[in-house]
Amino acid sequence: MKTYLKEILIGLFALLIMSLVIGGYIRSTKIQQSNTRVDIYNVIPPDVNALLAVNRPSVFNSMILEKQALYNVFVSQIPSLFLSFVRESQHLQSLVLSFHSQGVICYVQGGDRMMNAIEKMLKGHFKAYKPVKMNVSGMAFYYYADVNNRFFGYFTYNGVWVGSYSKKLLEKVAEQQLNPDASFPEEMKQLRSSFDTNAPLNIIFPTKGLNLYVLEGGTPAWRITDKWLAADLFLSEENLCCYGFLPNEQNKTLAMYKSMGDTISARIRGVYSSVRLSFRIDREREWVYYTGCMPVRE
Repeated sequence: MKTYLKEILIGLFALLIMSLVIGGYIRSTKIQQSNTRVDIYNVIPPDVNALLAVNRPSVFNSMILEKQALYNVFVSQIPSLFLSFVRESQHLQSLVLSFHSQGVICYVQGGDRMMNAIEKMLKGHFKAYKPVKMNVSGMAFYYYADVNNRFFGYFTYNGVWVGSYSKKLLEKVAEQQLNPDASFPEEMKQLRSSFDTNAPLNIIFPTKGLNLYVLEGGTPAWRITDKWLAADLFLSEENLCCYGFLPNEQNKTLAMYKSMGDTISARIRGVYSSVRLSFRIDREREWVYYTGCMPVRE
């Protein structure tokens, strides 16, 4: 009888432990699902100048960052620390970068596993230093000392990890999360909804400063100013390609759209001499579609 009672107690204890484990797993799953429902784009400060979404980090790494000419383009605009996240983390599913006059902000969404992976990478990068913790408005900020008297800071809130070399930008994001009233430009919001999230990269950039125009009879007949352009970036048969679109304006001829494609290519080449895109233009009803490609060599 005692042996039988002992077996019953052991069985009940085992069931209790199992129920606690399952309950913990369910709670963790719910938290993870809750985190993934947070929209990163809602926490981006409204003074954003450009956006880059990395949807498939493994593809971005193996097919783009390993091409030296392309790597040089990206590292000229993105802190190498953020690119190392793409190269080193096996848990990273996506990240978003926003570009501002004060610097670049990196956003990563995920649960505890992703956050722990980032912490580990940061400790590996800043081997000689420990982060300094600061509490602001009830949020914990961590700052690492880097070379050239620079400091890298980050914080985590509502399942979103945010990092930047600009303390001011970090505080802006924190304020945006605590008081989500302002948002980035409505046109950018609309373009973001057009992203193909299966593409390795999506980008939104301003036309301001590119001086985009089409000449007719020696004078500008069409000029694009104060607008945003969006594109999906991908690799196709050893070519780097970008795909985007513009509204089809009835008073614009197909030749004008082709000329604008040539102008965009020239402006990009003026900034990045190794990027030489050739555009194909397709015109359909309400939209004109641009597909620009360039051969990629090791």
